[in-house]
Formats: sequence, C-alpha cells, structure tokens
Amino acid sequence: MTIKKHILIITYYWPPSGGPAVQRWLSYSAYLKKAGFEVSILTVDENYASFPSIDLSLNTQIEEGINVYKTKTKEVFNLYKKTIGRGQVPSSAFANESNPGPLKKIARFIRGNFFIPDARKAWNKYALPKAKQIIYDHKVDVVITAGPPHSTHLMGLKIKKAFPHIYWIADFHDAWTDIIFYKELFHTKIAALIDASLEKKVLDKSDHVLTVGENWIQKFCSKSVNLKPSKFHILRMAFDENKFLDSTPKHREPKNHLTFAYTGTISDNYHPEVFIDALVAIKLEHPAFDFTLQFAGILAENIRTYIIKAGLEKNLQELGYLPHSQSIQLLKSADVLLLVNPKIEQEDMVIPGKIYEYLAAKRVIINITNKTCETANLIKFCDSGDTFERNETDRLKNYIYKIWLNQSEHTFIKENIYSFSKDKQSSSFISFLREIN
Repeated sequence: MTIKKHILIITYYWPPSGGPAVQRWLSYSAYLKKAGFEVSILTVDENYASFPSIDLSLNTQIEEGINVYKTKTKEVFNLYKKTIGRGQVPSSAFANESNPGPLKKIARFIRGNFFIPDARKAWNKYALPKAKQIIYDHKVDVVITAGPPHSTHLMGLKIKKAFPHIYWIADFHDAWTDIIFYKELFHTKIAALIDASLEKKVLDKSDHVLTVGENWIQKFCSKSVNLKPSKFHILRMAFDENKFLDSTPKHREPKNHLTFAYTGTISDNYHPEVFIDALVAIKLEHPAFDFTLQFAGILAENIRTYIIKAGLEKNLQELGYLPHSQSIQLLKSADVLLLVNPKIEQEDMVIPGKIYEYLAAKRVIINITNKTCETANLIKFCDSGDTFERNETDRLKNYIYKIWLNQSEHTFIKENIYSFSKDKQSSSFISFLREIN
C-alpha cells in the first residue's frame, strides 16, 4: 500500500474570500494535514482576485503547516465591477442582478461565449507555472483541482500531460454545464458544444472525480461512455462538528414569536412564493401569529418585492453577508430554517452546502423543492423537517401552524446528522487517498 505524502490543492476560493466553496478545502486540507499528508494550497492573490464576498475571520482557520502559494491574475470581473457592475461582481446565480438591463445581458452573453468555461480562466496563465514549480520542488503525488471556477480543471489537464505519474482528482463541488444559472449566460450552440467538450475531457482524463451527491454521479456518467460510478467519490460539503457541539433542539413556549432564518443566496429563480403565501394565510386566520423573516446573504430584489407586497415588510429582516461564525450563530438562534432550491430543469441535483449546517443546528427545516430532490432525502434521513412542493400552500400552512403551537415532533436523529460532519466525511476520503497506487 502506497501512501501519497504530498497533495497539491488548486483552488481559486481561499481566505479571505467568503462562502461555502472556501470552507470546503479550508476544512478538508486541515484534516489531510492532521492525517500525516503534506499539503500545499495554490490560490489567487486577493489583491488581484474578484471575490463575491470577503470573510477575514476565515484567515485564522488555516491549519498550521500548510503551504499556501498565491499568484497574480487578470480579472475581467474587476473591469465589470468598475463599470456596469456598480462596485459589485455577479454573485452566485446572479442573485444581486434581478431584472438585468441590456448592458448586463450583453455582459452575460460575452461571458458565456468568449470566456469558456468561465471568466476567471486568465488565472491559469499565472497559476499553471507555479503549480509545476510546486510539483518539482515538493515531489507532489496528488493534485486536486477545485471547481468552480471550472477553468481550474483545465490546469489539471495540462499537469496530467506534463506529469503522467501525478494522480489527478477533479473536484466538482458544483455543476459545470448543469449549473443553475447556465441558461442565463446565453450560450450559442457552438459555445455550448465547446463548453460541454471541455467538461467531458476533464471527466474522462482525470484519474478520479469528487462530487457532492448521488444524483450527481448519475448525471456525470451520462456525459461519457467511458465513465463508471467507480470513478467517483462523494465528499459532501458537510459541517464542522466542533462548531455545533452546543446545538440541541430548541424548546419554545406555545404560541410564541417564531424566527425563520435563511442563509446564503436566494435569486429570482428560487421561487419561494409558497412559503410567503403560507405565512400570509396563517396571519389571516390567526392575527396573533407573530414572526420574523431573517435573510443573511443576498435576497433577490423580486423576492423582496413579493414579500413587501404580501404585507410582510415589518416582518422582514435583511442582515446582508455575515462572517461564517455569525451565520452559524444565526442558525442556532432561529426557530425554523428555510431551505429553497432553484426551480430549474436540474432541480433534483441541487444540494446547497448549507443544508449540512442546517441539519447540525438541529432546528426544524422547511424545504421548498421537489420531493424527489436529494435534499428531501437528507432531511427525512435525519428527521429534521419536511419538504414542500410549490403547490402545497395549505399543507405548509398547517405545518407552520403546528410549529407555532410547539407541536413539532421531529427527533433530529443524532447519528444520522453526524454522518455528514467533516470528520466523518474526511475519514473515508483519507482512506481512499492512502490506497492510491
């Protein structure tokens, strides 16, 4: 049995960038280091990058002894930010760009057709030479490329060609051509074909592929006759167990104030109207019903307007982007956690990384999506809430009313919840790495 001693992780998102993509390899790199591997991180210099959010608190969580290398880049998003972006780069799923005007639509078209696979691919020019130097200097055995941005995987292709002995793992912690906002990039047919061919090439040429759920494996295998489920390993976004040691199910007095919390992005195509309508219906039937809607992250303008028009403006509390530690405290202090999947063709594939922290917080989860989605199965497996389709206003109304009366009967199955901790998830991944020949 050969133990691969040095692992190079190439990831665009790293502190001080905020968001779940950062926390993925920030955490798992620490577990790899503690397991005896030498770990190097290759990332982008924050002075040249275009991060949608910043979380300086994450800098303190980098494991001691990990080598972190940073390079320059040239960012088209920085030009966008200075011009039509009005000081912002597009957030996930364009949540900060409701009702885009002609200029923003043109920008999306340019992004989708002239920057394939993505607008951060210019980083490769700076990062690839540095990656090769690190491989030479440290005798790297395993290279992990993390996407998005999926242009990072194109470096993996070139590294594998230059160093055939390297074991290359492509990490798809979000979709490529199936990503939730793909249609909003206005690809021409030829651009879409080029993009799909690059995706297929990465899937075929990599030695192994990491992904985040069962449905993803089926989807990826459908893209090439060369792909078999054995090539994939599920490494879930998961949660840090030590950040939820004090989480216990919250006990409330009957007919008290309810606090609903949502963290992360919620863009126009999420369509949470059934939830808003259910709240309005309860309010009409029970005037004493009192609640607060807390949104931490980016709330799309059209959804905000729907909430206000429904007469719930006084109940709405927008907190903006919160550091990760504060986001966790928000989950723990809430009574109910709202989870919504985007209403798209590939909705069953969507597994927002925050679901694992929702589960760890041991709060009732209201999940708005199809009952065939993997998120529905995860919540049911942990007995942590229920899933509602967008035509189930009455059922959702009755469910919320029972919570208000303190009649929720969920047990929050501890052993099932903790199977999604990063400690549990990393152990199987580490075993896999040690078995690589």
